[in-house]
Amino acid sequence: MTWFFSYLTVLLLPILISIVVYYESAKTLESEIHSASSSLLNQLKEIADNQFANMQRLSFEMTWNIKVQELMYSNKYQHYQNEYRYDLYQITQDLKMYRSTYSFIDNFYIYINSAQTVLLPGVISDAEQAYVREHQDADFTYERWRELMTRGQTPGFVPILHIGQDGEKRKAVAYLESYRSDQPEQPLGMNVVITDQARILRALGNVELFNKGQVLILNRNNEILVSNDASTPKLPSDFPYDKLTGNSGFFYLNVGGQRYEVFYLHSPQSECKYISMIPSRLFWEKAEKVRNFTYASFVVSLLGGGLLTFIFLRRNYGPIRRLLRTLDEKAGHSGGNKGGNEFHYIEETLGHTFMKMDEITSNFNRHRSVLRSHLIMRLLKGKTDPQIPLDDSLTAYSMKFISDEFAVMLFLAEETDLFYESYKGMSLQEKQRLLHFIIANVVEDLASRRHAGFVAEVDDAAACLINLASGSEDSWKDDLKDIAKEVQSFLHRAFKINLTVSISSIHSTIPGINQAYNEALDAMEYKLVIGRKEILTYDQISKDFDAGTHKGYYYPLSVEQQLINYVKVGDFEKAKSTVDHIMDQNLGKQIQPVQLARCLMFDLTGSLIKTINEIGDVQETFLAQNPKAIERLMASETIQDMRHHLTDILLKVCSYTSAKRLTNIQHSRQQAVQYLVEQVIVFIESHYQDVNLNISLIGEQMDMKPFYLSKLFKDQTGEGLLDYINKYRIGKAKSAMREQKLSVHEAAELTGFSEVTSFIRTFKKYEGITPGKFKEMEDQ
Repeated sequence: MTWFFSYLTVLLLPILISIVVYYESAKTLESEIHSASSSLLNQLKEIADNQFANMQRLSFEMTWNIKVQELMYSNKYQHYQNEYRYDLYQITQDLKMYRSTYSFIDNFYIYINSAQTVLLPGVISDAEQAYVREHQDADFTYERWRELMTRGQTPGFVPILHIGQDGEKRKAVAYLESYRSDQPEQPLGMNVVITDQARILRALGNVELFNKGQVLILNRNNEILVSNDASTPKLPSDFPYDKLTGNSGFFYLNVGGQRYEVFYLHSPQSECKYISMIPSRLFWEKAEKVRNFTYASFVVSLLGGGLLTFIFLRRNYGPIRRLLRTLDEKAGHSGGNKGGNEFHYIEETLGHTFMKMDEITSNFNRHRSVLRSHLIMRLLKGKTDPQIPLDDSLTAYSMKFISDEFAVMLFLAEETDLFYESYKGMSLQEKQRLLHFIIANVVEDLASRRHAGFVAEVDDAAACLINLASGSEDSWKDDLKDIAKEVQSFLHRAFKINLTVSISSIHSTIPGINQAYNEALDAMEYKLVIGRKEILTYDQISKDFDAGTHKGYYYPLSVEQQLINYVKVGDFEKAKSTVDHIMDQNLGKQIQPVQLARCLMFDLTGSLIKTINEIGDVQETFLAQNPKAIERLMASETIQDMRHHLTDILLKVCSYTSAKRLTNIQHSRQQAVQYLVEQVIVFIESHYQDVNLNISLIGEQMDMKPFYLSKLFKDQTGEGLLDYINKYRIGKAKSAMREQKLSVHEAAELTGFSEVTSFIRTFKKYEGITPGKFKEMEDQ
């Protein structure tokens, strides 16, 4: 019976899987249909947005056409009225040129509100004629068209009726952009750019779903711009516009008992909404056929599978019985199939056997790797166990020394972010273990090609004990450098891992391994001075160190004061040049001891902090905006890092102080000009009766050239100096005629005019009437 149920289960399992697959397929089909519909709607959006962008671009070119700007905003025609019609003609010719450039735009024109004139490509027309030619229709009246042309509004797209070149009326989209005036509700004119909606709908011509459904484009006021519905397009009165949120979306809508699937997209470029409403039944017609076929296959599978189960059950149990007997004999069991479930018994027996084998193998490999690494670390640190022969320990971990010459190399990974980004889905600890595993295997493999190499993990670095093969000391040193270069190059190329490598000297015998390890550590310390991703050899560092005196470093007080002064005045180039000079003097020609290099870093950081404190308010501004800047500078691991952070801080502080200094200079100059203008006004008020008072006399008095003085006065007050003198004199003359009852001649003499005719001409220029007429009005 167990076998019968087993076969029956095997039969039912694919049926159940088929059912699951069917439902999952239905979901996938729905998702794919939605995705396809969204893609098609996206295609429509791209086509429409491109067309709308071309319409906006054409309107932009029309707006900023020099002749159009002059027509709309200049007062040229107050003086040259005869040129008005000619300029209109010139604009129509420019529009004619635009038509050849924008051949994919159906029509465009400029409406001039004040003249009720329409400028088309090559044509000047009054408003009514243009309406009749382009838009006349009972549903789109002249008044409605005039309302669109004269309302103040932001640029936007609106539905419109357009008469094509063949005389046929077509639905179209118009882009309206007004020429603004001082009164927002009364624009000077309007750009109108028109595109036939058929241009946009061509993209849907071969799409069956869209042809059977409804596709619409709405403007920001939810007016229908484009629709594939040949009749008057409209949305249901209860259409949920509030659901059209976000950049895209999908929802179901029931209209008249029929269910629709609604997809929509938002275009931030044109501020339009793209909507498709497709009946759900169109999607699921083919899915119904698949479901019926699936149900039929279930029935056939049950009947045929039941018959085959009975036949194979009788034939296949014999081999299973013999296998159970053999397992009982090997395992020492009796009793057969353990409760009648033969397969469970076989699985349990084999699974237990394999699990034990895997456990034994895993424990052996794990302990062997850990113990091998521990042995290498004890050799590096000189802490071997004297009670255990070294040869026995080496043999236990498949290690063998081929000579008595040793060296140690340290490999430190730098800038590991790129490597970590390549292995997403892993924890940081897993990534770190993988990084060390890769470095250890590559290093040991490359080192073992010419010598014997053994790698162990030391803190964040990998330490490689190199047992050197036969050769000379010079060849060994060259080999060690070659190994370092090969490891750096391969790991950077294959895994984006950057390494800093340090190499010890060559040492003989086992006790020398610890000395070599300490030398590699010391060499790695000089990463601070020499930089990252370098190969640091202890022999070369010792040689360079012995060659120098190293009594201190170059950073005199005079240079420090220069640096502080350059920062205070905001001279970034000189401040940076000073820092570069200090760095080059100390680190450019010889290797400084690490201790002195750190002291230099602290001194430069201290100078920068002192400068920020002395500047005053910049300290609060800079440190508030960059709270970690000083911390990053102090935490620099190399001189190159420090130079980078220091330059960044110098640039920000110098930019602030330079801008502040320039502001102060401009403020001082403004005050000086203001004081000069006040002196000029006082001089005019005290000498207006002098007939010789003019710009030249004031210039002599102020010790300035007349032209420059007049320019400063006008820049400060907005009024010319000569105009100010004349206006002041006329004001005094009016007061004299009004209050002292002086005659015109007496008033002219009193206010510094040498001739009455000059007085009369000046008075009329500024007051609009003659002084005699003014006096008559005052006397009345």
